[in-house]
Amino acid sequence: MFDTKQMEWFSQLSAEDLAILGAGFTALGDFFAFLALIKAKQEPAKDNNFVALVRTKQEPTKGKKK
Repeated sequence: MFDTKQMEWFSQLSAEDLAILGAGFTALGDFFAFLALIKAKQEPAKDNNFVALVRTKQEPTKGKKK
């Protein structure tokens, strides 16, 4: 999987370095998920539950009694 040169580079990374890389990839993934939501909202619905889920509005519950 890794050759000797790649393992040498990887072993020089500290736990903090790996945590920073992980946080960066997480932020990047969240950003692309946000872009996907925006794109799904802009595209016309094609029998896609995902778009309908994005467009739903919550009903106000004030004044309703059980």
